[in-house]
Amino acid sequence: MLACLLLLPTTALGAEAPKPIKLYMNEKQLEVQGVQPRIVNDNTIVPVRIIVEQIGAQVSWDEATSKVTIVKDKINIQLVINNVTALINGKKETLEVGPKIENGSTMLPLRFIGEVLGIEFKWDGATSSVHMFKAIESDSKPVTGPVEVVVPDGGTANPETKPPETKPSTGTGTGSGTGTGTITPDPSVHVITSILLTETDFTVIAKDGTLSPKVLTLSNPSRLVFDFPNTTLDDSLQKLLVKNSGELPSKQPLVSKVRFSNFNDNPATVRIILDLNAPTEYQTITTKLPNQWKASIGERKLTVIIDAGHGDNDPGALSITGKHEKEFTLATAKKVEALLAKDKRMHVLMTRSDDTFIPLDDRVSFANDISADLFLSIHGNSAKATVSGTETYYNRPESLDFANVIHKYAVPATGFADRKVRQADFRVITKTSMPAVLLEVGYLSNKNDESAMYKEAFQDKLAASLVAAIKEYLNLK
Repeated sequence: MLACLLLLPTTALGAEAPKPIKLYMNEKQLEVQGVQPRIVNDNTIVPVRIIVEQIGAQVSWDEATSKVTIVKDKINIQLVINNVTALINGKKETLEVGPKIENGSTMLPLRFIGEVLGIEFKWDGATSSVHMFKAIESDSKPVTGPVEVVVPDGGTANPETKPPETKPSTGTGTGSGTGTGTITPDPSVHVITSILLTETDFTVIAKDGTLSPKVLTLSNPSRLVFDFPNTTLDDSLQKLLVKNSGELPSKQPLVSKVRFSNFNDNPATVRIILDLNAPTEYQTITTKLPNQWKASIGERKLTVIIDAGHGDNDPGALSITGKHEKEFTLATAKKVEALLAKDKRMHVLMTRSDDTFIPLDDRVSFANDISADLFLSIHGNSAKATVSGTETYYNRPESLDFANVIHKYAVPATGFADRKVRQADFRVITKTSMPAVLLEVGYLSNKNDESAMYKEAFQDKLAASLVAAIKEYLNLK
């Protein structure tokens, strides 16, 4: 019932019927039952079930929400039928074609399935076949090396930087059919003559015209993708594309290599990809020449949201000695913020920094609107006086790893009973789009828990443990 999309070159065949598309895994042809592979909006969609089974991923279907979830190791992909927005480990990415249900089969447009789940593949235009290869894995991490696709002249290029599609040329003939024709260039397509990445700047130059790329940020592995519409590569870059598989060395320490190609024919598009060694961001630099596009490249700060539960007219739980939960959460959140702020690789924001009431949806939109990397909400619990302990809550699957790390550090820091990692539908961890966790530190209704939680030394120790957990999860050593 499930199907996936691999973005591959297609051939313009005019009125000729398209050839059936064959699938191979490690050079063994796969039998496709039901809906056959076909092309939709220049994308080849193929049944995903046999591919997912081959690579050991798990696929689930939620009929109530029309959602398909694919999980492999630490990778979680979520797609919704007829929706072009996908979630890759909680990060939004836009698909060219939304998932569909056709003839009883779920068709999933997963053009980056090969990138995300570690499939390498080659496209053989002569036989209309896709040759897939299981990626070699180490320590359960996806392979991040280049994936090759055969190009018409025998060279190779990466599927993200696919070669130009072959299509009939239009021109003016000079004979009765045996002579050579002259091709009329499309005046709307501009020729890129230079791609240059220095230690600080990334520059692309065209012979004429205006350069204005569309930019995508992709993960697993991390990449910055720049698509320049209405452009093509000049002869020197075309030769380099064939000679070096469309790769350029990088002098920028944050970038391992640069890849490029004529990504699309209609519209003509040059794609340039920066393979990243670390979180990286770009800032467009204004130039006086429209045919020159320039950007600065630097380390991207990771944005962490610390949410102090409750506030103002929403005091939260009342402790056994008459203190309010909102006081504990704000004091602890400020300590976490202060410690995180010492690390210049992070940008730390709080949903509230004083005794203010912030509606739950406003906390969610605040985090989502700035595309934060992590969200941590701090709370105190309340129940019968005999109940004690620390609980960590998550909602979405992509938040589970973060919850486990937070819990691993928080329980020893509090010294309270371990009440486990739990799943719940608290709004701030359900509606946020990044990994999000709600920590119930202890029970304000319990004499021993409450006595410790309002002591500054306890809050200092807890804050330090949460900072250590966040850094471990973000791999910040």
